[in-house]
Amino acid sequence: MKTYLAYLLLITGIWIAMPQLAIAKPQPVSTKQESSTAKISPAAALERLILAPKLSASWFTPEFLKAVDKNSDVNTVQFQRDVTLKLGTMRYGNYKSIQSIGGDKYRIIFDRAEPDAVVAQFRLDVRGRIAGIRLAEKRNKPNAQAQVAAQAAVDRSFRTNVGSNGKPNPLFVSLKQWLGNYQKVRKQDETTYVGIFERGSLPLEVNFKTDGSIENYGVGCPVTKLPLSQAHSDLQKIFSNCPNLK
Repeated sequence: MKTYLAYLLLITGIWIAMPQLAIAKPQPVSTKQESSTAKISPAAALERLILAPKLSASWFTPEFLKAVDKNSDVNTVQFQRDVTLKLGTMRYGNYKSIQSIGGDKYRIIFDRAEPDAVVAQFRLDVRGRIAGIRLAEKRNKPNAQAQVAAQAAVDRSFRTNVGSNGKPNPLFVSLKQWLGNYQKVRKQDETTYVGIFERGSLPLEVNFKTDGSIENYGVGCPVTKLPLSQAHSDLQKIFSNCPNLK
C-alpha cells in the first residue's frame, strides 16, 4: 500500500492519513558561511521536537515545512507531533530518552517498550534545522486466524460506524456521506485492506497486538474522482495533504 499514513491515532479508534515526515533534501547552501551556525546536535534537536510545548518554524528547513503543509504552516507539524506523541504514550508509555544507533538513526525510548520499538531517521541541515524525519515502528505480524478476524472486524466497523475500540466513530459516517454507501472490504495482504464504497475506496491498515487482536486501524488516502471540497470539513482537514485529492 502506498503509505501516506501519519502515525496519527484518534482515541475513537481510527488513525488518519497525513504524509510521513520524510522530506525532500534542502536546497544547497554555502557551507563555508553556515556550517558553523549549527548550535544543536541531532539528538538534542530530536528531543526538542518531542518535548517542546510549542514548535518554532525556525527549527525546520523551508522545504520541510512546504512538504508537510502547502502553506508552510508549522502548526501542521505541531498537530502531527502532538498526536504522534499521544499515540506513542498510549502504546509504549512515557518518553524517556533518545539513543543514537549510528548514522542518522535514533531509538526513541519509552518506559513500556523494547528499545527498538520506535526508530527515527532524523536529519539536520548545516544550519541545524530539521530537514527530514521518518519514524519506523516494529509491528506485530498476524497469524491466519487473526487475519480472518481482522477482515471481519474491519467490515463490521464500516457497516456499524464503530471504531476498533468498540465506540461510535463519526468519521465513518462522514466517509459514507462523501464516498457513498459502503459495499465490502477486500484484503490485500496480511495487514492491509481496502474498503469499497459506491464512489471510491479507502485503504486501511490493521495494527495487531502481540496476542493477535486488533490494536487500531490505519487509514490511507482515499481513491475517488470526487473533489475533497465535497467532503465534511473534518475529512478535508485530515486528507488535505493527500497528493491524489484536489
